[in-house]
Amino acid sequence: MSRVTRISTFFAVVATLVLAPSFASHAASSNWSGDQRASVRIITATNGVQGSTLQIGVEFRYPNGWHGYWRTPGDAGIAPIFDWSRSRNVASASVSWPAPSRLVISGLQNSVYTGDLILPVSLKLDHPLEATRIALTLDYASCANVCVPEHAEVTLTLPPGTDEPSSEAAEIVAAAQRVPRTPTEAGIGVVHNTLEQTSGGRRLKVDLLSEGTPFRSPDLFVEGAEAGLPAAPQVHLSNHGHRAALEVELPPAGAAKDPLRLTVVDGSRAAEFMAAPVIATGGDDRGIVVILALALLGGLILNFMPCVLPVLSIKVFSVAKAAGTERKTARRVALATALGIVTSFGLLAAVLSVLKLAGASLGWGIQFQQPWFLAGMAVFTTLFAASFFDWLPIGLPPILSGGASGATSRGPIVEAFVGGMLSTLLATPCSAPLVGTVVGFALARSPLEITAVLLALGVGMALPFLTLALAPLLATWLPRPGQWMIQLRKIMGLMLLTTSVWLIVSLWNIAGMAVASLVGIVLIAILAVRAVVTRLGSLRTHRWSGATTALLACSAIAMASLTPSGAADRSAPPSEWQAFDPNAISPLVASGKTVLVDVTASWCLTCKINELSVLDTAAVRTRLRQDNIVRMRADWSRYNPGVLAYIQDFGRFGIPLDVVYGPRMPQGQLLPEVLQTSTLFRALDNATLPQTAKSHSSAG
Repeated sequence: MSRVTRISTFFAVVATLVLAPSFASHAASSNWSGDQRASVRIITATNGVQGSTLQIGVEFRYPNGWHGYWRTPGDAGIAPIFDWSRSRNVASASVSWPAPSRLVISGLQNSVYTGDLILPVSLKLDHPLEATRIALTLDYASCANVCVPEHAEVTLTLPPGTDEPSSEAAEIVAAAQRVPRTPTEAGIGVVHNTLEQTSGGRRLKVDLLSEGTPFRSPDLFVEGAEAGLPAAPQVHLSNHGHRAALEVELPPAGAAKDPLRLTVVDGSRAAEFMAAPVIATGGDDRGIVVILALALLGGLILNFMPCVLPVLSIKVFSVAKAAGTERKTARRVALATALGIVTSFGLLAAVLSVLKLAGASLGWGIQFQQPWFLAGMAVFTTLFAASFFDWLPIGLPPILSGGASGATSRGPIVEAFVGGMLSTLLATPCSAPLVGTVVGFALARSPLEITAVLLALGVGMALPFLTLALAPLLATWLPRPGQWMIQLRKIMGLMLLTTSVWLIVSLWNIAGMAVASLVGIVLIAILAVRAVVTRLGSLRTHRWSGATTALLACSAIAMASLTPSGAADRSAPPSEWQAFDPNAISPLVASGKTVLVDVTASWCLTCKINELSVLDTAAVRTRLRQDNIVRMRADWSRYNPGVLAYIQDFGRFGIPLDVVYGPRMPQGQLLPEVLQTSTLFRALDNATLPQTAKSHSSAG
């Protein structure tokens, strides 16, 4: 090697060693974009791409006297709007928001950031180990005495490499630690929260416990109150600062059942949680009275929900039968039906109370997620159908009824009682107006309150039969007995067989074709046995047929009970719907998308009615196909703790559940149980950015 070559090599090595740190630093950050009021850049936690995710930060720098805004800016600010569409190899971006501080100017409430701050962002990559171009277009505001809109375009390209931390990695980790965590992780216990109606609006009360460091000066940021940012809470500290009672005045706008997103900030500690405050109208006693009144009304409404369509035959025939009996018998039949309904709700309350005490997660209609329950209900509806065809008399055993004559006289009473119980069990897979509110209240409370609320629901659902029992003359308004009742009985039997088919289809969806087919064959065998017995009519035949029917019924339930967990997974949504991913909602909203989440199940008839009458109509499908709208569907046919947690985040314990998210509504707007096209369109407009919503309206 020549002397010149040796000298050149020496200087090249020295230059590489000297400049290597600056290359690494440059690889982990973009150039600054901004002016004297604010500037922004991208930093990364690694110098190269390694794996399917990439941790980065969007760093803001505000000079003294200037500030920017949180995701919910308050009364006068503008939240940052992120656009990652020019990036390459980036599938989605999830922005995390460190806890803000409160700034009050002339009575206007603002949640702001000052100085230097970093918003941690998790990028999901299309292709691991490939070069990634991060391109961010950012619109935000920088404010002092006046607010100035800012626009920044920053880019950074990372080559494939190792996951060795960059020089900015520690800053991103520190920023992530300032993001509000769950109350448990932050050492904060949420005792309860209530929402009182006041003369001027509403008053939110949140009771907190500090499990470690005492509270100093906690602040509460309330999102979802539909009127900017509520003022700072009145704080009452007790127990040497380990207990804090926070009270916030909220405007009267909005439904009290809508969930609120609460962020508690106390110094360097912050916690975030969703809350559906319990409605209170004064003291706790008055509050429970209101809930019980709503439960009565909700139970009555439950009679008219699509969930009750499968059992309409039982209820219709109970009323029709009462019309053809004397007043005393009509009263007894009506009372037996009402008692069956209330008893069934009482049994549900007992089961839910036991599960509550055992620490289980509760949901309304969770029994329909169990294959054995679907098979059992299919058996019962098939047996009832057989009784409507006069193939299977339903009555008490002679030993309990006082002989054959007693069984004959009490048979209609027993049939009415069992029919009432069965109608309740089949009517509870879906939520209904007011039912979701009162059940959410009950399942978050003690077993005593669970029992009281569910019994009130039962009494409400039984009100038509209680009215008939108190005024049996009403039954005389119905047509008198005749041949029409025989035909009606057969029609009702066919409706019950249709219910059995629906239950078998639901069983197919959650347990698989083999189990559902076997159970279906057993049900056909039960009907065949009863039909043959009715034709032969001998006493000996009746004796062996009873044992055979019982054996077949037990076999059907046993086959479904042996279904292994997860035997069938049919949760894949239609092609135009994305699979439910709660972690992807925030990134989509941050990128300017509007997201519709639909939680459904194969056994939820109200969900199916919503699909047929709203979600699958031409107008709605056209609107939802727009580029700025993303559809997600969660299937709750089988137990899924993630879906249940999502439902409970909104203070609900049952389905259907539909939520609309958007840049103007990042916390989500909960829609009514029974959807309407106008309600859905209004929510989409409210969640979408103004210019986008305007273009949609003009296009329509």
